[in-house]
Amino acid sequence: MKKSNLTALIHLTTPVTFLGVYLFTYSLGGLYYFASQISLALFLCQCFILLHEFGHDSFFKTPVLNKFFGYIVSLLVFIPFYNWEKVHSLHHKWTGWRDIDPTTENTRAHLYSSQQQNIINFCWNYFIPLFTLGYRFGIYWHRQKLQKHLSPKQFKKAQVHIFVYALFYLSILIFFYDFILLNLVGLLLSFAFTDIITLSQHAHIEMNSGNTGLEKPLKPIQQAKLSRSLVFPKFFAQYFLLNINLHEAHHQYPGVPCYHLASMKSVSSNSYPFLPWLKTVKKMKGFDFIFKSSATRDNF
Repeated sequence: MKKSNLTALIHLTTPVTFLGVYLFTYSLGGLYYFASQISLALFLCQCFILLHEFGHDSFFKTPVLNKFFGYIVSLLVFIPFYNWEKVHSLHHKWTGWRDIDPTTENTRAHLYSSQQQNIINFCWNYFIPLFTLGYRFGIYWHRQKLQKHLSPKQFKKAQVHIFVYALFYLSILIFFYDFILLNLVGLLLSFAFTDIITLSQHAHIEMNSGNTGLEKPLKPIQQAKLSRSLVFPKFFAQYFLLNINLHEAHHQYPGVPCYHLASMKSVSSNSYPFLPWLKTVKKMKGFDFIFKSSATRDNF
């Protein structure tokens, strides 16, 4: 399936609409404030999803547009774009190897004390987006992790991006402190939703382990069984989630534009309707869901 600038622009109408609603309702003030925060949360959720697509260079046909918009949305979701590109490509290379994949190497149960486990369980019970915060800042801003997984040249560039992004955020805090405080509700709501979406993709799925240096990357078709998809209404999945919920298909066809993903023939044996799945996993202890797994697929 080919990339299309026109199709990409059509799929940008949804985040642009949410942004417009946010700006309009925020300017009205009063009770409209709550509508503005919901709109902001939805917009920021889509920014994170778009970051994923821009990082794959698969949204626009023109590479420079993917880079340009990638850097813009990355500033809104607190993930340096260059660092995202490099680490996420390693995630696709090493999906299925828990202690080699840089995004899952810290999800091994024995690394956490009982006190840390209790904190994780509490945050999961009350929709406090601890995982999203750890995912964004504990991976893409973590110098030791980046140094471990990137080449010296890439690590040097990643450090430059961390410095520039940090300077940008510091400037925003200094000059727009009140504005940031007034929009914390929308920001936290966006974190809470992306927390669930991100955790749905690989959490509580049995993976390979071992770090001997002899492991080989799994083929994309093999990665499907190590991923999970969630089922939403088609229009919502296509235009709001940009099919990020079709995670099995995405790992089989990582280069296919998200707007074509639903039409791809893919192996899909680990797919669940969203609300029943969420109800089930929210009954689990957060630590068990995120850091443990069963050899019998989900076996919730």
